[in-house]
Amino acid sequence: MRCRSNIHTFEDEDFLKRMTQCSAVTFIIGLAATLVFAVALAVAVPESFDGLLVGIFAEDGRGIVDYLLWIAWVAVALVASLAAHELVHAIFFKAFAPAGTRVSFGANWKRGMLYACAEGIVYTRRQYLIIALAPTFVVTPLVVAAGLACGCPVAGAFAAVLHLTGCAGDWGYVHELRADPLITHCEDTSYGVCFYGDDEDCDAAFGEEQEEVRS
Repeated sequence: MRCRSNIHTFEDEDFLKRMTQCSAVTFIIGLAATLVFAVALAVAVPESFDGLLVGIFAEDGRGIVDYLLWIAWVAVALVASLAAHELVHAIFFKAFAPAGTRVSFGANWKRGMLYACAEGIVYTRRQYLIIALAPTFVVTPLVVAAGLACGCPVAGAFAAVLHLTGCAGDWGYVHELRADPLITHCEDTSYGVCFYGDDEDCDAAFGEEQEEVRS
């Protein structure tokens, strides 16, 4: 196999810029969807609306307190979702790796990122796609369900949106994979990920690129 490309997650400024833009777009769309959901819930099923948000309009003076408590619950849900996010990555890292593989956890506080890493393990293209997307499709609905179960559906929806903004890095990996069909394997590394392709395919692709340059 031959390395076709790699992503230095914490140092690649272009990747970080795209990730930030993706997070911002996700937040704006998600916030709008949450507001629509909140209005629809308040109109159609008002008894199911978040009690703490309803308390904002109470006349007993607890409005600001209830609002702060609601924000606190969203913050707790967000932290829990991000921890679950990395745990889900780790579960799939282990599931597709040889027995005895060690998965480590860490954080880059400068970039505000948590991460799970199975350093040196090479996964197939399909396996890495599953690993990258698993938190998006596992954790997000769980956060929404937790909000419903706790009687705070709007808080759950908003926390789910915030969690999705943290999935932008995973989506960046997926974008790189989909952009290059010749990538067959992915190696998880301490700096990010390295993408590999079969030697023959890489040589053929290189030859085509050279022909394009000469023409």
